[in-house]
Amino acid sequence: MVIAIAGPPCSGKSTIAAAAARRLGIPHLSMDATRQRILPGAAHTRADRQAAYRAMLLAAELLCAAGAGVILDAPYGHEEDRRELAAVDPVWIECRVSPEEAVRRLGERGFDPQRPDLTAEIVGLAAAEYRYQSGRVLDTEALSTEECVERVIAWARGPGGVS
Repeated sequence: MVIAIAGPPCSGKSTIAAAAARRLGIPHLSMDATRQRILPGAAHTRADRQAAYRAMLLAAELLCAAGAGVILDAPYGHEEDRRELAAVDPVWIECRVSPEEAVRRLGERGFDPQRPDLTAEIVGLAAAEYRYQSGRVLDTEALSTEECVERVIAWARGPGGVS
């Protein structure tokens, strides 16, 4: 079972993914943490992110082959990133946030050393332009983290999901 939690920056992906992974007892891989782990100190370029996406896909394939599940969290804003992950047939879940709320959350959490490239302008634009493609969308402004986690678990336990 692979659960992919996608969405723009500051939409709640990592918070929800970490909580759901704890509840399900499966690993959680974040794109930002993976990128830092395999490319410490590297710039946050598209090539760096692609390397992290590939590493996460490999980890997901290995975990699935071992009979384990995993929750991945990343923007998955580029079609090629989604297409490559389709090989492991993930349960796609997307976090929705307004540009204003994303910018507010960025200001609240402050500087993120894993994402030094994030600015209020970039976060607001990413939230405004994010293309939602899944039928499973969490409105992270209207729902609490716990409500989001409950939905993730319900969707994961749907047809073909975890038991």
